[in-house]
Amino acid sequence: MCQETKNSNIGNLPVRTKSNLFLLFSGLLLVMIVSCSGGEAYSRFYHVKNGKWLRDSVLVFTIDSLPPSLGGRYDMSVEVTTNRSYPYRNLWLLVDHNRGDSLVATDTLRFLLADEYGKWLGGGAGGLNQFSLPYSCFIPCDSLSNYRLLIRHGMEEELLCGVEKVGIKM
Repeated sequence: MCQETKNSNIGNLPVRTKSNLFLLFSGLLLVMIVSCSGGEAYSRFYHVKNGKWLRDSVLVFTIDSLPPSLGGRYDMSVEVTTNRSYPYRNLWLLVDHNRGDSLVATDTLRFLLADEYGKWLGGGAGGLNQFSLPYSCFIPCDSLSNYRLLIRHGMEEELLCGVEKVGIKM
């Protein structure tokens, strides 16, 4: 009788080991996800209604709580998601940002979305393509509490189809 009890415990051993391994790998995966989260100070996206962006439609990003950076320089990226109906291989964006109380600077950014053969360059799935463009800017320390970034498209079309969302990450 003791022999049977011993064998039944041995039969349960692999189940316990598998569940322990599952818990261990789940914990490691969670630690990796949390540790790779980039330390973003600000992230915001705007969804473009019906994927149709009017030229006079300005996306306003109000950044009101940035931690002080060494030298006031922040690494930023402008993020764009397009769908399959986007008709061009590039996208021009106009970015306005305040450099003080009344001084506004405008930068022109060019996203290269497809190569010369029409192959999309960004990553994505399900008919959506995500593009990221590094954009470095200097934010004066006195404007950390009320920094504004305005983005509009600079394409010739009045109504630009195929842009799903636009955002920034800092």
